[in-house]
Amino acid sequence: MLSRLLFPALLVVAVAACADHDVPTAQSSSGSPSVSAPSPETGPSLSAAARSDEVHLEALARRMGQALKDPAFRAYVKSELDRSTFPEHKLQFQRFLRLNGRQALRALAAASGETEQAVAADTAAVALEFYFPVPAHRAAWSGDGNLLVATAIEDHEAPIAFDLDGRRQLLDPSRPPATPVLAIVPVETDFDAPARPARMQCVLPEDCLAGDGGGSTGGGGGITPSVGDVPGLYLTYAQYSQSFEGWLKGSPEFEIHIMGPAQPGDTANLASFQCVGEHAGAGYVWDMNDLTWSGSQLLFSNAQMDAFSTAYPGRAFVIFAIEDDDTACGIRTDSDRGNALLKALNEAYASYKAAKDDKILTPGGLTRILRAARSGSTLLSSVYSFLKSNDDIVGVAVADSVSGRYSPLTNWTVLDKSLNTTATYKLEIH
Repeated sequence: MLSRLLFPALLVVAVAACADHDVPTAQSSSGSPSVSAPSPETGPSLSAAARSDEVHLEALARRMGQALKDPAFRAYVKSELDRSTFPEHKLQFQRFLRLNGRQALRALAAASGETEQAVAADTAAVALEFYFPVPAHRAAWSGDGNLLVATAIEDHEAPIAFDLDGRRQLLDPSRPPATPVLAIVPVETDFDAPARPARMQCVLPEDCLAGDGGGSTGGGGGITPSVGDVPGLYLTYAQYSQSFEGWLKGSPEFEIHIMGPAQPGDTANLASFQCVGEHAGAGYVWDMNDLTWSGSQLLFSNAQMDAFSTAYPGRAFVIFAIEDDDTACGIRTDSDRGNALLKALNEAYASYKAAKDDKILTPGGLTRILRAARSGSTLLSSVYSFLKSNDDIVGVAVADSVSGRYSPLTNWTVLDKSLNTTATYKLEIH
């Protein structure tokens, strides 16, 4: 049961962690559409493999743009996008090409004067999705010819776009153009996952703690408690400074990870004990698409905190925030940025960058509170070299009592490696 409660999304990273009851004194601390490419120093540097993939994607975007010159094909594309039940009306591109007797694949081949095999060959390297990443573009497009088709391998790269005559242009990676843009980009969506309700209902607390995408459907009658009825650590308000995602990638996929030691007695490795995000397991599904959110979202249950304390006495957990660009609920980033973040927080706040729950006796009985605690972690291992894209580190949550950065609406501040405020959270134990 301990592993079921504590390891729904295990990720090992090198770290040293310890908890301490003493909190240091608070410290004060120092925000027109175009078709030009970013300067070389601001754009991402692609590997040879990514450049090769980009060539294939560019060929697909050009063919799609040419095929969309046909009004009948535009109507077909609009109909399929409108019917999609996935977030942002996305379609898995390879599957879309083969729908209805390969209708789209045949249209792309005919428009470019190539064989279907040649078109299909360019889809072999990367799983792709197809959609309007800008909601206003999706709402505005009626199926007319005012349209661009764009692609890019990595986030924040200048999108390569084609009009319906096949003319190529580079778009501004920081601002979308006025013309609606259809994107063909590497997959972020799990198109094989079963549909999950926006707010999972749980018959027993264990159903909301499994983290495996399951959850009981009841069957026994009676009242089904909501996630908010499961006692634990909750996020009730969040505000981010930016989306951490280029406009071609659509809505941000914010995730929060509760991080702790991988094994009892292990002071070198940190694991993700619980992921909270759009594609997390039962009870932890949290989809924040704007920069400000309020509600009641479980982060770590009392049962999980009790199991954590039993398995790792005196240890604290780290609240780690990312914007996911690759695998849902799997932290994928490079070690240099992670190491710099953890080291900077250690130096600035005497390693008080973690959290720990304490039980105190009050006139009303035993009460659980959340307090700042020490974690000496300074290392973050990397699996970046195996991936084509890279999660954006938002930062680590530090108690306002430690950082000295107070807000009337929040009590924990997420800081990056430069100690900039990237988000603020209201964390409460219910």
